Amino acid sequence: MTRRLLAGGVVALLVAALAALSAVPAAAATGTYLRLAHLSPDTPTVDVLVTSFAGTSLRLPGVDYGDVSTYTEIEPGRYTLEMRPAGAPESAAPIVTGTLDAAEGSAYTAAGLGPRDGLAVTVLDDDLTTPGAGQARVRVVQGAEQAGAVGVRWAGAPAFDGVAFGTASDYATVPAGQGSFEITPATGPATTVPVRLDEGAIYSAVVVQRDGRLDLQLATDADGAAAAPTGGIDTGMGGTAEHPNRPRVGGALALLVVGALGLAAHRRFAHQHR
Repeated sequence: MTRRLLAGGVVALLVAALAALSAVPAAAATGTYLRLAHLSPDTPTVDVLVTSFAGTSLRLPGVDYGDVSTYTEIEPGRYTLEMRPAGAPESAAPIVTGTLDAAEGSAYTAAGLGPRDGLAVTVLDDDLTTPGAGQARVRVVQGAEQAGAVGVRWAGAPAFDGVAFGTASDYATVPAGQGSFEITPATGPATTVPVRLDEGAIYSAVVVQRDGRLDLQLATDADGAAAAPTGGIDTGMGGTAEHPNRPRVGGALALLVVGALGLAAHRRFAHQHR
């Protein structure tokens, strides 16, 4: 996994209209895609403006901690990303400004990772290569400051070790099917999260903190079934899930798209309670 740091400062990114979406496939994906994530627990709600050097823009208001958008197809090229306090006018100075160089045929997650002080936007290269038969691919994105470095087991087997707060692991290939992620923080009790990983699908397992406890939100990067990546949260069940992968859809966000950015991004994330 290749990470490129954009200009640092406080940030959070994300999302557009919340809607239930069908999952789509990795291998057939063409085009260039961007999604956004706000994973800084002490950073307040922000509005995000993504602008191409050609002048087209996408505005995403009201981005909260734990949000992960679905992918929006964009034109290759250079973009600026500006974050402002929620509700601030576009004439106000941004909290932080960064850049993205988007290559043809690539997918990216631009994530606000780390604590508020000294936070940077990290651009993750999303590897949407389809896994083999009976397999799924997953990485861990660590957005829970209270956990420190985490170890993660899948279905009882070690999968990731020492994923520090504000970082993301490489993708790993694991057996598909019903199972549980067990998240072990540097200190404190482990959290067990039951989920199902579909054969041929690719996921980002996003570790977050809510009300003093760890939670996990499973974002489907691609599911191997259609022509473009999905992105977005499938399940954020924490240790309280009863029905894995049952969506909980929030509310729609206003979205303004001008010119070539075209497709509206969507936000969907789920949270189940036992």
